[in-house]
Amino acid sequence: MEELTIPGMKIIDYDRTADNVSQFLTDGRYYPRLHRMCQQASPDHLQSPSLSGMPGGSIGNSNEEKLVKYLYAKSIVDGVTDTYDKGSVELRVVLDNVLGKISAVEAMRKLHFENTRYYQVKKRALNEFADGLEMKVNCPDLHVYVK
Repeated sequence: MEELTIPGMKIIDYDRTADNVSQFLTDGRYYPRLHRMCQQASPDHLQSPSLSGMPGGSIGNSNEEKLVKYLYAKSIVDGVTDTYDKGSVELRVVLDNVLGKISAVEAMRKLHFENTRYYQVKKRALNEFADGLEMKVNCPDLHVYVK
């Protein structure tokens, strides 16, 4: 069967996109780091700069930089949460498994699937997550495209 192509739309590599989403959600350099930033930081803790009247000091506004980083991290964390909340049952169960909230065995039991079928559904759910997250403000496009 011939693959449907829509002019202007890139062809998605579904296997690599699922791997990319999984890496984004579990690798400490990405979502877990952003989630920690939101948990540990708060705009309420920023202090006004003090003026000593002495020349020198740092140039720029570190509070502004911290606030921008916090807001960027929060927009992605909120996007992940919203995508989770609005996703299918399969997406929510798969993400619970990927994020370590439940085991793969528990995810299979909840979805009533055996091993092979679960991993097919998992790939589809991770692609559904990439589709949903891409449409959120300031959130990355986690799709991997065929070149």
